[in-house]
Amino acid sequence: MRCRVKVLYASDLHGEIYLYHELLDVARSSSAEKIALGGDLLPSFPPTKRYEDMIPNQKAFIDQFLLPFFKRVIETTGVRHLFLIAGNWDLGYPFIFREPAEGLIDLNQKIYRLGNGYEIVGYPFVPPTPFRPKDYEKMDDPESPWPPQKNPSYIRTSDQSDELTAIDPYLYLRSRETIQQDLDRLPKPFFPERAIYMMHSPPFGTRLDMIQGRKSAGSRSLKAFIESHQPLVTLHGHIHEAPQVSGSYFDLIGETLSINPGQLISKKLHAVTFEIEKVKNTLKHTYLNEFPSDIRL
Repeated sequence: MRCRVKVLYASDLHGEIYLYHELLDVARSSSAEKIALGGDLLPSFPPTKRYEDMIPNQKAFIDQFLLPFFKRVIETTGVRHLFLIAGNWDLGYPFIFREPAEGLIDLNQKIYRLGNGYEIVGYPFVPPTPFRPKDYEKMDDPESPWPPQKNPSYIRTSDQSDELTAIDPYLYLRSRETIQQDLDRLPKPFFPERAIYMMHSPPFGTRLDMIQGRKSAGSRSLKAFIESHQPLVTLHGHIHEAPQVSGSYFDLIGETLSINPGQLISKKLHAVTFEIEKVKNTLKHTYLNEFPSDIRL
């Protein structure tokens, strides 16, 4: 009988080394073959608390810990691929891929076709946040509201530079294409019903994007995209507290299973494992075990 492919998914580790160590433990104990990391991989604030030091600090984390860690995962577990996308705090993300590394795959607005007939697509951008880093933020659509912005905000000077450029966030975000436009141009899977999308933002108005006060902070465009395309699974993060606020780390959008494991820094790793071919029957969270009474897979 053909073996099924097991995936380990987590998001929002924010450079916390103990969370990465727990990720390695789960990879070993679960016999995962693929790891997917849904953004905000790198430390958010440098020890100096100066935005100017953010990229050098993230580069140091990449060189001193992250790349050796990924190599250790490949060498000491059954994991053969690590799929990555950036999160809104990951200004140093391009430096992860300065040189090819075995098993490490940049999925930012790209598609990867797995050997079992399934495909995985990545998308990093989120609707505008109140935070200053803006590289991975875009307007959701021309009509969507967004929160007040901090001026100045910052973007990378270039993919190769450690320097940040101060910007007016209102002018910058309005000059960019929207998430809605981006989604129309994402690589197309052969069979949507066998597609997995890894997107840092959760879809709007679901159990996956609730902040304190049970308000939604996700993407309307992502929600419409999922409703229209009905992929097999979508994987999200960004809103760390959503599972605790909403009572669930997953939701159903039509027939699509959408997942946000959450992540509460300084607590146990929030991650999920599942077999691609039987997702709904094998989905398991590392920390949250009970399903809400009004939703069943």
